[in-house]
Amino acid sequence: MKRLGLIIALIIVALGAWFDWTYHAVRTDVTELGASLPSVDDLSKGTPEENAEKLKRAVEDCRRVDRLKASFVARYVRGLEIKQLAEQCELIRAQAQAGEGP
Repeated sequence: MKRLGLIIALIIVALGAWFDWTYHAVRTDVTELGASLPSVDDLSKGTPEENAEKLKRAVEDCRRVDRLKASFVARYVRGLEIKQLAEQCELIRAQAQAGEGP
């Protein structure tokens, strides 16, 4: 019986550690993405070469937003912020597709 209690306690501690690590990782990712994602206006300023590079980086960052959107813990912890980043990514992807042409 003692051994079963120890196993259950270890599982609870492991789950708590995983949730804590995930919470901090999500918080860091959301903060970094919020600071690094350019607005649509920022993507249209500058030379075409600079804009293409900014757009490429923004699309890569949007993939990170998609991964956050797929995570239950991330949505639970920072759902509104992730939703705002996802909306911004939709605009960025639309601009990327418009730049590629038909």
